[in-house]
Amino acid sequence: MKCFLLYSIKDVPWAEKMLPVLEDGLNRTFLYWCQLVMKIGENEELVQSWADTFMKTYEDTCCELVTDMERVHSDVLANIEKLLQRIQQLCHTLQISMPVLGDATHQLSLIQEQCELKKRIEEYERLIEVRRAELNKLRERQLDLCNSLGKKPKILKDDPLPSAEEIEEFQKHIEKLEVEKFNRLETFFTTKDKLMKIVKELNAKPTSTFEQNVFSEDDSLFLLTDENMKHLDLLYKNLIKQQGDVEEEIANLRNKIDDYWNLLDVDLKEREDFRKTHVGNSLDILEALKAEAKRCETLKKANIKVFIDKLRLELELLWEKCHCSKAVRSDFGFFNSDYYNEDLLELHEVEIAKWKKYYEDNKEMLALLEKHCSLWNKMVKLEESATEPNRYNNRGGQLLKEEKERNKLSKQIPQIEDMLYNLSSQYQRQHGVHFTTYGTTVDDYLANLHEERENAKKLKLSARKMQREQTLTPAKSALSLFPSTSHHTLRTPTPLSAAKRKLGTPATDGIKRIKVLSEKKQNKINKPAIPTVLVTSAPGRSKRLSVERKKRIDKIRRLSAKKENKLNETFIGEYGEFQNDLSNRDACRSTIIPSEVTPVSTPISSRALVGRRTPTNTLATTPRTPGGRTPTSLRTRPKTPNTDNKLSAAKSNMKLIF
Repeated sequence: MKCFLLYSIKDVPWAEKMLPVLEDGLNRTFLYWCQLVMKIGENEELVQSWADTFMKTYEDTCCELVTDMERVHSDVLANIEKLLQRIQQLCHTLQISMPVLGDATHQLSLIQEQCELKKRIEEYERLIEVRRAELNKLRERQLDLCNSLGKKPKILKDDPLPSAEEIEEFQKHIEKLEVEKFNRLETFFTTKDKLMKIVKELNAKPTSTFEQNVFSEDDSLFLLTDENMKHLDLLYKNLIKQQGDVEEEIANLRNKIDDYWNLLDVDLKEREDFRKTHVGNSLDILEALKAEAKRCETLKKANIKVFIDKLRLELELLWEKCHCSKAVRSDFGFFNSDYYNEDLLELHEVEIAKWKKYYEDNKEMLALLEKHCSLWNKMVKLEESATEPNRYNNRGGQLLKEEKERNKLSKQIPQIEDMLYNLSSQYQRQHGVHFTTYGTTVDDYLANLHEERENAKKLKLSARKMQREQTLTPAKSALSLFPSTSHHTLRTPTPLSAAKRKLGTPATDGIKRIKVLSEKKQNKINKPAIPTVLVTSAPGRSKRLSVERKKRIDKIRRLSAKKENKLNETFIGEYGEFQNDLSNRDACRSTIIPSEVTPVSTPISSRALVGRRTPTNTLATTPRTPGGRTPTSLRTRPKTPNTDNKLSAAKSNMKLIF
């Protein structure tokens, strides 16, 4: 036993220290007890009883001491067991494993283990408290969001507590709810602003509880649930539709009332007053317009014949705008009916509405047809002006303007025709019939225009050909073109001053001599040049003979112009030809051509004529004949019928200045 005790208390300082003290104390106590017993007496029985009492008391005391320690040991073990159960429960709540107390090299005593368990339990309890506080906050946020959005909250268990991953996922779920709530709030406020504008314009009032919550100043009354958001979107769509219907109905009523006013000849001031007092598109305005339309309807029935006549005038204008043919117009047999009643009035209104819709549906086509007609007429007019004898009277650059206009029209008209062809094909695909203008399809209409234009050109060419066959023969002399020197006075243009031509000043001697330029010498040498004709004017007779002279000059100009063009070409003058023609003229001012000669009332001196110069060149001198003689009158020219007249038989590029 002693060896066991010594082995058990080895390396236990307090036990090793206690054992000798107890042994020494027991030894001294026992010896002292024996000494006292021996002093009392030698009676063996008495000593034995005292010895038994001593032994029993010693044993009881030791047993009591051991029993107390055993009780303490049991209490410690029981407490440790409770602590272990508690920490196991906490670890389960926290979803962690049981902690390991101590290590393999150092085993903890029961008291140390008990203290360590208490520390861990306190730590785990604090951690659980913190986590539960965080979870409660998250649950409150989720509950508030779910109540606003009308969604069911997500459940998180309290035991065991959710893990860190689960808590992170729960936080993301809450953030998603917050984003959804923010988006719904933004949608609600945006939609509410739009609804407020519509309600203000319509002057409408909320009727249901839901509408009152929407338009309330307290936005918290409106819950952002799925159902409420659907109802909000439906309310917005209904109000938009109602607004559109009200605007359309008000517009139709205004047009209808305008038609009634036109039929009733309502005073303009009365109309303006009504319009000023009924502005907007509210429901009140709609009711007021309905009342006015009803009032006008009653007046219309009382004056039905007048209204039908006005509707017929309007229908005729619509037929004209829609390019309706007589056959189409005759299809409406009630147009000439004289049985005036409400049914006839309604039939006319239906017919007008039909053609108004037809015009609106085909407005682009009809507008292009009108534009094409306008441009075509302008082109025809320009072509006619291009064939006029006095087309080269270039006053203010008119010839250049017309040329530019023709070029512009030559580009615009084909483009419009292409658009008309495309629209016509599109109309045929959509309706299954051809689009017609006054009973003719667009293709036939355009083809007829071009055919008529070509026929007109051919007629003009034929007429010019016949006229050329009737021109002057070579046997006619220059006497048929020029007046006598003793009876006629030629007139000449004076130089330009800025853009205005002025008449020349009269000469003092009353007699003028004008040199008429002949064309240049031909390539053949044996043909003499055209002699100069000196004309002595008679002032008293110039006025009387001006008409005849003008006719002769115009005739010569027309003949010269016709010979310059080819037989099969269309006679459309171009500005380039005009410029080339001027550049080839000798001794001719660029701004004056023969057709621009202005007659003068009094003769001018030849000295004044020769002294003046044009802006680009001087007047040419009179050419002489090969013999060196200059004829002085027409009487010196040969009068043989077989002799060719140089003036009458001149080529097309002959240039004359009068």
